[in-house]
Amino acid sequence: MSQAAASNEIVNQMIRKEKKYKEGIQKNHAYACTMAQTLSKGGRLEDLLGDRVDDYRQALRQLAETNVKHEREVNAFVATLKKTVNQPEITEYSTFIQENKEQELQKINQSSVEIKQERMYLDMCTELGDVSAQNQDDELEVVGGNATVSLKCPITGTLLQDPMRNKVCHHVYSKHVILNYIRNRNNKCPNVGCVNTNLSIGQLEDDHQTARLVKREMIRLEEEKRQQTQNAIDFEDDED
Repeated sequence: MSQAAASNEIVNQMIRKEKKYKEGIQKNHAYACTMAQTLSKGGRLEDLLGDRVDDYRQALRQLAETNVKHEREVNAFVATLKKTVNQPEITEYSTFIQENKEQELQKINQSSVEIKQERMYLDMCTELGDVSAQNQDDELEVVGGNATVSLKCPITGTLLQDPMRNKVCHHVYSKHVILNYIRNRNNKCPNVGCVNTNLSIGQLEDDHQTARLVKREMIRLEEEKRQQTQNAIDFEDDED
């Protein structure tokens, strides 16, 4: 085996380990989210920790930001490795990778949403309970960033059903609605102002975090409806 072929084999082995590289980040994120549940607003540790609870919550938000950055670095590293495949003119691999990795990372950062709008950061905010219901339009604002998680499907304007998130533009839709939308040969994201014009089923994934928010909102709306009914009954009793 020639030196070039041997180098290509090593590079391909490293590329195939992309999933393994990210597993550590995902495990770290999952553990942090579990910790966040115990520190959520109204959680069992809130009274015990007192004023310190806000410091712990902020530390978990910062950890979520770090996890996002690490995942982007992995993506940049793998993208750089792919550039070296079948390039016999490259002799100084370490120098090439170091220089090009920074360029790839810069491109990823420029084309991505803000870190505080990334999935992992929003997950953390959800687990910490950094949400507040907006009764007027069925939306939840995620505190700690400039992101707003809408619980309305952008196509129907109604509460999301079986939410699916777009991995490219990060917008969320009702599953059956967006699938029909795509099958009718619509290839532009239906969210107003979105520049994603290559919408496809392959871009979609189930959004379990938003599904949880929808479930909470449905419970809140049901409780609100029950309370309104009870108030009406009480009012009628008073009239009698």
